[in-house]
Amino acid sequence: MRKRTKLLWKIGLPGIRFWIKHRYNIEITGKFPPPPYLLLANHSQNIDPFFLLAKTGQPVSFVINNAAFQNPIIGLVLRWVDSIPTQKSSKDAKTVMRIFHWIKDDRIVGIFPEGHATWDGESIEALGGTSKLLNRVRVPIVTVTMKGAYLVNPRWADNRRKGKIEMHIQTFEDQKALEALNHSDWKWQEGTGNLYTGKNKAHGVEKIMWFCPKCGSFRGIQGHGDTVTCRDCTYQENIHDNGKIGNQTIKQILDNQLEFLKEFVDRQKIYEFKDCRLKMWGNGRTLRLLKERGKLNLFPTHLMINEERFDFEKITGLNTYVSRIVEFIYDENKLVRIRTKDDSLLITEILKLMGVD
Repeated sequence: MRKRTKLLWKIGLPGIRFWIKHRYNIEITGKFPPPPYLLLANHSQNIDPFFLLAKTGQPVSFVINNAAFQNPIIGLVLRWVDSIPTQKSSKDAKTVMRIFHWIKDDRIVGIFPEGHATWDGESIEALGGTSKLLNRVRVPIVTVTMKGAYLVNPRWADNRRKGKIEMHIQTFEDQKALEALNHSDWKWQEGTGNLYTGKNKAHGVEKIMWFCPKCGSFRGIQGHGDTVTCRDCTYQENIHDNGKIGNQTIKQILDNQLEFLKEFVDRQKIYEFKDCRLKMWGNGRTLRLLKERGKLNLFPTHLMINEERFDFEKITGLNTYVSRIVEFIYDENKLVRIRTKDDSLLITEILKLMGVD
């Protein structure tokens, strides 16, 4: 390990451990083995890597979405601590080579097989190729199943809650490790009765509730304090300390929203989203080709921001990054990111219904 990298870990790890210890209530079951090993975890929220770093107490080379490396400062730090960039649906042999390189160097390599944090508190299917990788490694495969982490900080919410997080550690030898990561925070919460308190729990609900469940109006939902209301009818529900909106889990809410969206897409052929920001990179995702700000329009066969056109047939690797960004690979080698205020999941789901994946 380079001197610079050792110094960063020496300074950073104690700070991360202090921050997590005093901000979150985490209980651990099981133990981490000595390095080297492959560390797998379910992805509940964007700061999951810090939970793992705080509890392993050792440097971890995480496989991280390439988009994070595009930020000049964050990207520099990620490279200095030997993080591994990857891109969904991209055939990147360098990622696999780097994983094996760090394992051979007696490191810990961290992977979130789901690819991105859950929007609804339920596990996501592991990305393709993960099982093959797990069957090839010749070191322990350590899984950390995080329970309650989503309820502490739902991906759509603007404010975190206070409550218990459990981390369950197990060790495997092959792809059976993936089964240990299957988890539903809703079933777990119902069984434990753990509660998650906080202020303004409804702030940000517009990211996942695009239609009123009662009158069906589009963009009528708004969050005030802990209450979700509709501007166009009498719909009103509170977000409770068990994480539910009324008597429904976020999984049930989103399933219902997707049904509304299917009908909406069948009726509507053109969609407009205001104040979107576009960035596009090429040349191995190191050279920025475009930077635009304006309206995003979705048509049956393509999308446009201002005069820039992107045909659906050339889009792969559609994904949501953090909570406000839609990203995809265009024409095989260009990375495109579209930032919106509250519409990243909505845009992604509309594109999926139009046949983009």
